[in-house]
Amino acid sequence: MITHAYISRFKSVAEAHLDLNPVNLLVGRNANGKSNVVDALYFVHDCISEDLDTAIVKRHGIESIRQWSKTKPYYITIELHVLNDEGRGRYKFVLSSGRGTYRVAEEEGEFTGPDRFARDDDAEPRTTTFKRTADGKVEMSTNPDNIGHHGTDFLLGPTELFSTSLAGPHFSILNLALRPLVEDLRSFISYSIYPNTLREPRVVSREDRLLADGSNLPSILRLIGSHKRSKDSLIESLRLIMPNLADVTTRSAGGYYVPVIQVKESSGEAHIFNMSQVSDGTLRVLGLLAAFYQPNAPGIIALEEPEQMIHPGVLPILADAAKEFVTDIGDPYRQVFITTHSPSLLDLFDPESIIWTKQHDGITKCGPITARQLGIIKKQLFTAGELFVNEGFSEN
Repeated sequence: MITHAYISRFKSVAEAHLDLNPVNLLVGRNANGKSNVVDALYFVHDCISEDLDTAIVKRHGIESIRQWSKTKPYYITIELHVLNDEGRGRYKFVLSSGRGTYRVAEEEGEFTGPDRFARDDDAEPRTTTFKRTADGKVEMSTNPDNIGHHGTDFLLGPTELFSTSLAGPHFSILNLALRPLVEDLRSFISYSIYPNTLREPRVVSREDRLLADGSNLPSILRLIGSHKRSKDSLIESLRLIMPNLADVTTRSAGGYYVPVIQVKESSGEAHIFNMSQVSDGTLRVLGLLAAFYQPNAPGIIALEEPEQMIHPGVLPILADAAKEFVTDIGDPYRQVFITTHSPSLLDLFDPESIIWTKQHDGITKCGPITARQLGIIKKQLFTAGELFVNEGFSEN
C-alpha cells in the first residue's frame, strides 16, 4: 500500500504531495490530469516490472512524460512511501532529461522490517538502505550491521534503475531485505476495461491475473470458477443487476475460450447468453468485478472512470466490491485508485478518500478537500457529489 506520494514535473503534474488512503478517488473535470496522477504511480510499477526504457517508450518518449518548461530544471521526481505486512519503506528516483535524452540522476530507497538474519525472535527491526552514486555504483547499508560485506558487484548504466534489478533474479542478502519494497510497488494493475475487448473470443491461456484491458477475461472466469469464495462474490454482485442470473461460465471451442451467462426464468426454463447478447454496461461491470474478485488479485488496483456506460444505480455494486477488496482480512494492505467525475460515485465513499484535481495553464494541482467542505459533508448539509457539482473542490 502506498501511503504517501511526491510527484514533480511528471506530465501535467508540477508538484504534488499526497497522503493516500486504502481507497482514493481522483476527482475533476475532463483533462484536469486525474489520470496523470495515477500514471505517475504506475510509471514506477512499469520501471520495476520491466525497465526504465520500456516504461518511457510505452508513454511515447521522455518529452511526453516530462512536464513542458521553457527553462531548466528538466527533472522528473517520484517518491513513494509504502506500508505492507513486512514493514514500511520509501523509494525515490530522479530523471534528468534534455533534447530527447534522459538518464537516472538519483535513486535511493529503504525498507524497515523484521530481521530475518537474527537468531533472537525479539530482535529489533532491520533497516536496509541503498543509494546510487553519480558514477552508477550502488551503496547499500543495513542496521544492525551484522551480516558482513554488502556492496554490489556491478555498475548501473545511465538509464538503468537498481529497483529493476531488485525485482529480478539477481540475488544478495540485502536484496532479500529490500525485496518487500519493490514487490509492493510491482503488485499493481491499472485497469481500462471496455466491452468490445471483452466480447472477442480468446485463445486458451494459463494466465492467473486479469490483464489491464481485461482481454483474458475468459481465462480468469475459469479461474474464479475454481475458487468458491470468489465465484460466490461475483455471482452475488451480478444478481443485483440480473436477478435471474444462474451462472457465469466459460466454454471452449476450437482452442478458444468463450464466456457465457446462464439465466433461469421463474418458470424454470434456462437460457444461455453469449457476450454479444449482453449489454455494454453489464459486460463492463462483469469485467470490473472480475478485477476485484480474481483469486490472484494484485495488491493495488486502479480503475479509469468506472461510471462510463454504467447506470448510476449500479455504481453501489462496484463501490461495495472496492470496499470489500481493501478490507479483506487476509490482505489488509490492499489499495484502490479510481479516477472519476461522477457525483453519484463520490457519495458512495468516505469524503476523506477524495483527491481533487484542477488544471490551470497546463499545470495540474491536486490535494485533499478542505476542512470546511469536509465539515459540510460530515454535518450532512450537502453530499460530496452536490459540492462537486455546485462549487467544486480546490485547495481554498
